[in-house]
Amino acid sequence: MIISFLNQKGGVGKTTLSINAAYALADQGHKVILADSDPQRSSMAWASVRNNANKPLSFNVIGIDSGSMRETLTRMKQQDGYDFIVIDGAPRMTDLARAAIIISDLVVMPMQASGFDLWATDELKSMIEEAKIYKPEIIHAVLLNRVVPNTNLAKDVLADMQENGWTFFDTVIGQRQNFANAATQGLTVFEVANSKSAQDEILFMIDEILKLKD
Repeated sequence: MIISFLNQKGGVGKTTLSINAAYALADQGHKVILADSDPQRSSMAWASVRNNANKPLSFNVIGIDSGSMRETLTRMKQQDGYDFIVIDGAPRMTDLARAAIIISDLVVMPMQASGFDLWATDELKSMIEEAKIYKPEIIHAVLLNRVVPNTNLAKDVLADMQENGWTFFDTVIGQRQNFANAATQGLTVFEVANSKSAQDEILFMIDEILKLKD
């Protein structure tokens, strides 16, 4: 299964979610590779920090561009036997984003609970709908991320999306400092103390992804 985390808006947590999702899937025994299509190469920078600290990693991290994406990832899925290919998507609606959409089985659209994020995600949703003309089996769903606890914003945004026919994850990822603390050390929330809430949220997301796969 090829899963891409995409949104044209920066700061929505694509890299953080990609890294933690890949780790969780690999930890469950799946063969996983993380493909970094962001020109800033944030996932690869994270992997480099980890490697420099001599911390083993249970999945591979590679950089990829739009020209080689389809051929490379198709080969990895069909010939190299990867159960999951996780794409850390590029910001903005570039050729990289379009290539990621068309190769993906599932497009996860992380967004924060705000009108600005909703408008930005709406453009991505339109692009996915265009891609589905050629590949109707693409699944796409919004994932609310960096949600501030004890506010009604998330509920309001979810209600608005539901009213307008959006598909979204039941999982909501909270605004938690542990995600940032882990990333700066080349770690995931599964490897730092006092991170059970963050771990549970990632695992709930993975459970939903696995149900979609089946």
